[in-house]
Amino acid sequence: MNALRHAFVLLALLAAAGASAQTAPRVVVDAGFVSQTYSTGDEQSVSQLSVPVTLGGRLAPGVTASLRTVYASVSGDDLESLSGLGDTQLGIGYQRPLGQAIVDLSLTASLPTGQTALTEDQFATSALLAVDDFAFALPTFGQGSVVSPGLAIAVPVGTGLALGAGVAYASRSPYTLFESDTSSYAPANETILSVGLDAGSETASFTLEGSYVVYGEDGYRGETFSPGDKAAAMMRIAVGGSMVRSQLMARYRQVFDGTLGAAERPVTYLRPSQAQVALGLGFGPEDLELAFSVGARYYGSIEALSDDASSGDVAGALAEQQVLLDLGVTPTVAIGPNARIRGGFTYTLGLIEPDAASALTGYRVGGSLRVGF
Repeated sequence: MNALRHAFVLLALLAAAGASAQTAPRVVVDAGFVSQTYSTGDEQSVSQLSVPVTLGGRLAPGVTASLRTVYASVSGDDLESLSGLGDTQLGIGYQRPLGQAIVDLSLTASLPTGQTALTEDQFATSALLAVDDFAFALPTFGQGSVVSPGLAIAVPVGTGLALGAGVAYASRSPYTLFESDTSSYAPANETILSVGLDAGSETASFTLEGSYVVYGEDGYRGETFSPGDKAAAMMRIAVGGSMVRSQLMARYRQVFDGTLGAAERPVTYLRPSQAQVALGLGFGPEDLELAFSVGARYYGSIEALSDDASSGDVAGALAEQQVLLDLGVTPTVAIGPNARIRGGFTYTLGLIEPDAASALTGYRVGGSLRVGF
């Protein structure tokens, strides 16, 4: 669901802009690149280069649509290189007032343009992308088709204060994991429940969100198993001024125990517990900002979900529990009222050194151009 949610970030921005200003762009194009490299030693590293392109448009008052695609390539020590398109994300949303409330209807879909049917070596590379510690921009190339309708409602409860709730359902179609095996993998369908609170003034905002994902059962080679339900919470505080802006973000995620089968799975490793906190400071006017960030991520004990999870690969050399420090800088330059260039560099340092291996280190560098018409 991450990619689908990413596509709807642009929809939300367009809808908000349309409600506040008649001169807001009807179409927004966002294109860029992200290069990431992480290492657990001199001979254990993995890299990904991704090129995402997002197109969003306001079709009519309250109606928005989006399309997102991404090309990526992955390589690393003792890894089979893998490259190609990821799945293509489509979305349409309809927002309208209902009394004092605002109702948002959405329909998102993931088209299976990403490669599935992999060789065993390619599968090992693909499974590595999903390891939480690396936080790759594209965590998987192909997951079959997905259709997800959603309903959300937001209600003002005071000056600058609103409460919201939403529900969505993701229906996933079976797809082939291995090119040498015609058996289809049937991923679990999802029911996503969410609640949120937003409070804001002219110079500050506070956001609190919570979600709970109920998973059905996966199926493969005659076996069924449950991936385990997932709960997440996020808090964000932002304070803005004409020349200095700050933001504090905290997030926690917990995956509850599921029932695992003996058959192969697309996800080889899992970090059930995750926590993150980050502080950002931006300096300069909003159209010429230089922002700095410092953050920490915690990942609970790693679990191997496959017999193919080898202690000799990059993920196998990770610390059983992980604490990562992220140091970043993000320059942003506005070019006129409807264009923006953004860059970014983040250095990641592992604070826990596993046995017989080096602590995780790496970096993420990227840039994007966003243009409205």
